[in-house]
Amino acid sequence: MRGVASVLIAASLGGAAWAGVSILTPPDRAQAGSARLIAHAAPLPAELSEVVAAPETDADRRARLNARLKTMLDEGKGARLTDAPPRPPAPARAPRPARAAAKAEPAATFAPPAHDAASARPTVRRAGGYVPPTLDLKTPPRVPQNDLECLTQAVYYEARNESEEGQAAVAEVVINRSRHRAYPKSICEVVYQRNSRTCQFTFTCDGSIGRRPVSAVAWARAERIAREVHEGRSSSQLPKNSVNYHANYVRPSWGRRLARVRQIGAHIFYGAPLNGSTPGAYEREAAPAPARLLFVRNEALDRAYAVLAGQASNGASETPDTAAQ
Repeated sequence: MRGVASVLIAASLGGAAWAGVSILTPPDRAQAGSARLIAHAAPLPAELSEVVAAPETDADRRARLNARLKTMLDEGKGARLTDAPPRPPAPARAPRPARAAAKAEPAATFAPPAHDAASARPTVRRAGGYVPPTLDLKTPPRVPQNDLECLTQAVYYEARNESEEGQAAVAEVVINRSRHRAYPKSICEVVYQRNSRTCQFTFTCDGSIGRRPVSAVAWARAERIAREVHEGRSSSQLPKNSVNYHANYVRPSWGRRLARVRQIGAHIFYGAPLNGSTPGAYEREAAPAPARLLFVRNEALDRAYAVLAGQASNGASETPDTAAQ
């Protein structure tokens, strides 16, 4: 029996060593026994060797799972699962309507001012603020004979880069002035009104007319808007008492004396005056006073006259006595 038991124990130890299972040894022989068992252990399968060699992290497992899913999707064996609800099929898009053609402006009736390169003056621009233009108040302007042409010039040179509402507002200011008792009665006289100090519409005396070639499209648009406002076919932008405006980059002193109405684009429009005075009102030249004699009272002349008058009275009183003698 003892021989059989010895054989069984030896066989068990051999099988355990072949399977790579370490056997507990006393503390003083543990390290040597472990090294001896690892050196003589049989190689493990590939799956187990990877696990024993380097523990798999969550990122490794996630990458391996994604690789398997990608392989399945490439082979058409399944679809990726998500928590989002299934997306409904996109409705069929209606065909996009064709872009409307740009509104063609009617042909202009009045020819725009010709470009005069010889008389054009360069515009001086300085960094840091607005530079007032140089005004020529000595050269008489060429005033058109038609009020609608003058109104078109005002709309084009004052607001050609503004919206149609802004251009119509400028035309309304000109017409409101022609109907105001403090301004000239015709539109051309309103547009070209000036005095010895300034002109009411700067483009008429700062060289803007003829400085650059006129845009045919912008000129035709300005004429159309001016005609609509002149004939009363456009919606009103300003009250009837609005006769003043200025650009938003200038600060005229008279702006504080008027009621502000609204701002359209780069222009600020005003209404009734706050103190009764209207900037830019028509100024009539005063008639020259007739020449008259001027009498100046002088103290020295008064004394001289008194002396002469006293001498004359004394001589007159002495003459009868002498004659009586």
